Amino acid sequence: MSEECQELKNIKYQTMLLNNNSKIISTKANSDNLDDFLTKEKAQNKNKPWSKLGRSTKLKKITHFVTHFATEKNLTIPDKKRLHTYLNDSLDRKKLQRVKDVNYDVKTCRIKAIPGLTFNKIKQKFTMRRVDKKKSTLKGLAPKRNKNKIDIKENL
Repeated sequence: MSEECQELKNIKYQTMLLNNNSKIISTKANSDNLDDFLTKEKAQNKNKPWSKLGRSTKLKKITHFVTHFATEKNLTIPDKKRLHTYLNDSLDRKKLQRVKDVNYDVKTCRIKAIPGLTFNKIKQKFTMRRVDKKKSTLKGLAPKRNKNKIDIKENL
């Protein structure tokens, strides 16, 4: 093992001489440096918008939203569980990916609302409506040209 370390040191020294770099990089990790790095990483992750968050953080935000939503709307425990499973499934199906799909506050790191979420009281199910209206492709096309028809009977 000591031979490998010695060889590695020799290679680093030779590359330093060849590249004219006088800096020797230390690879020893400091606990203070590690703590600073982790705090910076946490701060960067908090300031990300909804679309840039990772899956695990999205799931945490969704569970937090479900608890607050259930207390606001006075949902029962089974309804709360249904809502949680429905939102997890919709995240898996990529229904909650874009910024338009979820009202997320970056400063407080909380979900304010999910605009398309509706509850059907008769069926006891949650559903997602489309928030963005899609334009018809026919409106983007050029107008239809009408050809003038000449009646044969009028000419005779």
